[in-house]
Amino acid sequence: MGKNKIFDLNQLVQLEQFIALPQLSKWFIIACTVGILSGMGSAALLTSLEWATNWRESHLWIITFLPLGGLLSGWVYHQFGKRVEAGNNLLLEEIHNPKDIIPLRMAPLVLLGTDLTHFFGGSAGREGTALQIAASLADRLTKILHFKHADRRILLMAGLSGGFASVFGVPLAGTIFGLEVLAIGKIQYDALFPCLIAAIVGDRITLMLGLHHTAYHHAPVVPTITVIGLISAIFAGAIFGIVAMIFAKLTHRISHTFKEKITYPPLRPAIGGLIVALAVWAVGTTKYIGLGIPTIVDAFNIQLAPWDFAAKIAFTSLTLGAGFKGGEVTPLFYIGATLGNALSLILALPTPLLAGMGFVAVFGGAANTPISSTLMGIELFGLESGVYVAIACIASYVFSGHAGIYNAQRIGKSKYHFIPVPEGRSLATLALETTRTTEKKIEEQIDLFNDLHFWGFVHQGEAIEMHNLTVLRLYFHFGSRVPKKSFWQKLTAPSLSYYLAASAQDLGIEQVIVHRVSMGFLKGDKLHHDRHEFPHYKLPQCLELIDQEDKLRSFLDKHNAELKHVRVVLLKCEELSL
Repeated sequence: MGKNKIFDLNQLVQLEQFIALPQLSKWFIIACTVGILSGMGSAALLTSLEWATNWRESHLWIITFLPLGGLLSGWVYHQFGKRVEAGNNLLLEEIHNPKDIIPLRMAPLVLLGTDLTHFFGGSAGREGTALQIAASLADRLTKILHFKHADRRILLMAGLSGGFASVFGVPLAGTIFGLEVLAIGKIQYDALFPCLIAAIVGDRITLMLGLHHTAYHHAPVVPTITVIGLISAIFAGAIFGIVAMIFAKLTHRISHTFKEKITYPPLRPAIGGLIVALAVWAVGTTKYIGLGIPTIVDAFNIQLAPWDFAAKIAFTSLTLGAGFKGGEVTPLFYIGATLGNALSLILALPTPLLAGMGFVAVFGGAANTPISSTLMGIELFGLESGVYVAIACIASYVFSGHAGIYNAQRIGKSKYHFIPVPEGRSLATLALETTRTTEKKIEEQIDLFNDLHFWGFVHQGEAIEMHNLTVLRLYFHFGSRVPKKSFWQKLTAPSLSYYLAASAQDLGIEQVIVHRVSMGFLKGDKLHHDRHEFPHYKLPQCLELIDQEDKLRSFLDKHNAELKHVRVVLLKCEELSL
């Protein structure tokens, strides 16, 4: 009898539930703490943004000083926030590859930067700020509790969930967002319980502190699903996805252009702010700046101008691309709701329903989070709209392609089983890589550029002649600029890689490629890693030119002054005959 009792006790102790219970209890307390910090941070953000927005709308002359606000915001980050400038992308990178505790100064810096954006009249959101505040505060527990990489990863994911849920009032969507945003097509559920608790507690704390979220008009009658309704929902979702992709790519392109053309970082938001301020004066309305909540509400109730969504894309992409701080999600709500409002003119679905579908679907396509955006739609617009919302969110996710607002988001699984995409790469890395066809394989002979007639490359079956081809490789730092003498020339000097590549094209060099390096060092440097959106200025970069040797030497002679601190390697190609 005694042996049976011992045996039963051993079996009981070995049950998964008994092993998991202490850990779940620990994470319940930790997640509650994260939720409290997230809720308090979001409450501070929402309160300050409400004041900034009301003051701006009552004193519209302040928009004139948007360039000054951009200069101030840029200077503050340049002086004190270089380590946290990557924002949400830094959070995602730390979750994927934990290295350093997120500096506490991220929270006050991003709060100040976002308030400055809205106070002076930029077009931005708030979710990015809430996520950064929540995660940076939550990461304080890493040092207190001596967390290792695995536990810290879950802690930061709970911070994302708590921040998202508390700033928008959507605990279920917030729970899944913290899991889903990390990688396209792949969700790991080991952080599900902490994310849920942090999201619920964060949302409740914000409400307990007296903050209330905007209530949107529900569709009074949701039509029964029919063939026409299904096709209309899919069509709308496809449009939402394409627009989401355009927004993400345009914002990244503007950001890249500003960084390439303007060397001094604080000048970027200053110049961007000047353009935005002039645009506000030109259009004669402030409906396209700030959060745009009144216009979002109107999209559910009245017919709006069909171009409102495009104007918001332009204002927001320019604001964020120039370097102002703030989130992308609320502008995406605006874009989606006004686009849905415009589509109601041609689709057989009610305006409030289409506005609600667009509200969440454009966000879902841009963030690659179809499940959390669907849950958000249900939480905000009611269960009766759930089927239409889900169709729109999934179609948007499919049609937005492998692009997104978060460059550090990884490819967990290709969106399409018939289009292979390298898994584990970030969106930033994927965007920089050259797409190679997989339809043809190398069998018995080399087939290079089969349909092209560049010198040295010939049709399949012919000899490949490369008698005089030479490769010139130039190695320098990512942050290298064209040497200039005066102060103002140095501020606006173009990047060395862009300048040399453009010059090579003007000289008729046959082929030029700039190789993006993921990791490495130049002679005498330390080892540096690619940080995707904000690479270290000493990260190695290689510019490769291919042509005849005499042309390459002429290129070197012409740019002798710019290449004083560049390592130059000249390689002669072998002769191939098949």
